[in-house]
Amino acid sequence: MVYLTTGLLLYPYFLIALRGSNKFEKAVKVKKVWSVAICFLCGIRVRVIGAENFPNEGSFIVCANHASYLDIILMYRIIPSDFAFLGKAEVLKWPIINIFFKKGIDIPVDRTNRKAASESLLKAKEALRQERSLAIFPEGTMGPQPPKMLRFKNGAFSLAMEFSTNIIPITFSNNYKLFYDHTDFFGPGRPGVAKIIVHPAIEVTSKSDLVSLRNETYQIIKSGL
Repeated sequence: MVYLTTGLLLYPYFLIALRGSNKFEKAVKVKKVWSVAICFLCGIRVRVIGAENFPNEGSFIVCANHASYLDIILMYRIIPSDFAFLGKAEVLKWPIINIFFKKGIDIPVDRTNRKAASESLLKAKEALRQERSLAIFPEGTMGPQPPKMLRFKNGAFSLAMEFSTNIIPITFSNNYKLFYDHTDFFGPGRPGVAKIIVHPAIEVTSKSDLVSLRNETYQIIKSGL
């Protein structure tokens, strides 16, 4: 399996990257290498529309639709700067990738446990204070009928408004066609072109309330499907 093979080969580099004071910058580099290797060996080419919409400096919050496990792999590839990925707590059980969550590079979120969820929120706030960016799937999970999106949860937008951090909406247009078993991380897939749209930033300071920000983000992402 490509995921496990490439992950095991790169694992020593993961361990090295997670040492020292600049572990965030080193970790994002090795994750990009891993993502490129997986895509190459699986025959997946990546077409990014709007990559110039990522800011050259400062932190931001990426909000993307989620209909395939490929979304996670490509998130590591396309975001140009250091970021913390907020993922469901089940990622702690996944081999190899879980090291980034255990070492504080990324943030696991357990919505079934109020205390754990509160701790995850505090970690996300600390990441923003450190001027790290965040990557979040506002749906919280994958829906049963991709590409149809689930209703967005409020967490990402609450953070954006509290810290006046702009949102970068991203549409993964067809990942669900390339890696189509949303119930199995190690499920089947096929080669092809992954189309990704990076939409212009939403300036949070111009928004008056969370609901309008959430709804606008939803509609922008949906427009790329």
